[in-house]
Amino acid sequence: MGGGHYGASFFEEYGGKFNQYWWARRFYANLIKRYRRGGKLLEIGCGLGHVLARLEDRFETYGIDVSEFAIERARHNAPKSVVRVATAEEAGSLPGPFDVIAAFHVVEHLRDPAAVLRECARMTNPGGLLLLATPNTEAPFAKRKGARWYANTDPTHISLKPPREWLSLVRGAGYRVRRAFGDGLWDVPYVPLVPARPAQPLRQARLDRALARRGAGALCPGARVRLPRAPARGER
Repeated sequence: MGGGHYGASFFEEYGGKFNQYWWARRFYANLIKRYRRGGKLLEIGCGLGHVLARLEDRFETYGIDVSEFAIERARHNAPKSVVRVATAEEAGSLPGPFDVIAAFHVVEHLRDPAAVLRECARMTNPGGLLLLATPNTEAPFAKRKGARWYANTDPTHISLKPPREWLSLVRGAGYRVRRAFGDGLWDVPYVPLVPARPAQPLRQARLDRALARRGAGALCPGARVRLPRAPARGER
């Protein structure tokens, strides 16, 4: 898909701190750091570059996005990263291979996600990591809200699939899935419990456990990696 849909008006709600977008980027960046301490990293659909900005001191970071506006902002937000305008289908033109490939809420926008996943596998170093997030069509609120569910209201979501299909595509691309869970950041009623401006700092481990335990909104399959810890109570 072209980048015309993703201009300044699309990203205007993503500014500032402590909103849903800010918490999500923080969560994703820390998730990557939990599995990897460094290496070469590619983010497909890097948006404004806020995940890359949190990782570029530890990783050699690359990012692509279809939005010229987003890439312009990413160059400012993540000045040490190599970013450029490109589609997910063009990711193979980057100087791989990579130790980490991340694509957060990207695959549901692709006409042929299986082909992109196969290309990602080709670009992943042995023992490397793939992290994905995509709407979970079997989440409780997806079934309850139906056509009003957030993922069903976006016309660019052309590849919505249940988790079992995504896991099958990931395995078919050549990855070994080590963990699939909800990130807990989308369209769920407890999000208002994350304060706009916390009265006191939240410990990262406590926040991560809460998000993973209560979430049902996304799929994050990781490949060829060792789990850093056993699931907390409620994650099983």
